[in-house]
Amino acid sequence: MAGCRKSSAFKHHAAKDGREGYYCSTRLGGDWVLAESKQIAKNCHPAEVLAAYLDGANQKKWNEDKVKDIKITRTGMGRYKQEMVLKPQRVLTGMTTVMRYTQVIRVDQIGSNYNAYVELDLNAKSNTKLRPFDRLAVNVSIEQIGEDCHIYAAGLMRVNRKIVPNLIVFDASSIAGAMAGKGTLWLSSHFASRADR
Repeated sequence: MAGCRKSSAFKHHAAKDGREGYYCSTRLGGDWVLAESKQIAKNCHPAEVLAAYLDGANQKKWNEDKVKDIKITRTGMGRYKQEMVLKPQRVLTGMTTVMRYTQVIRVDQIGSNYNAYVELDLNAKSNTKLRPFDRLAVNVSIEQIGEDCHIYAAGLMRVNRKIVPNLIVFDASSIAGAMAGKGTLWLSSHFASRADR
């Protein structure tokens, strides 16, 4: 991704709930945004990180302010369906309604490491017209380095301007990208809290 942003563009993020890592949001032109995140899950294995990521209860727990419900089901070998229900969100022009959309997840194992490719299912009947983006593709890599897992996520999205307004002075797409970039940073905290028990 070095062709569209500098490595120094990553910002450190530490939240009250314990999530910590680095994120970056890059406007690519038009309504397209690149959201990235980097984090390290201590003293664990890639299979454990993948299992935590594919657990809907974990995703709901760490994103309670945005997620009303989430269901992840296995549809085949290395294939999953993720059904999301988002709570109404405040935007500059008011509040949204409840938003629903479905994503498909493909998991590939590379040695002992994993790669997950997440894409918006445009044909899902449960999708609402109002959602934060109308195109989405995310790649998540989980790599074992020493005793820890290094997690890198890169998401390409086209924001929905009915939800994410574009004003002359203030373009909210960069904020949408930053929020998406921070969205997976709970994984490192999940394993840190496990170690503390």
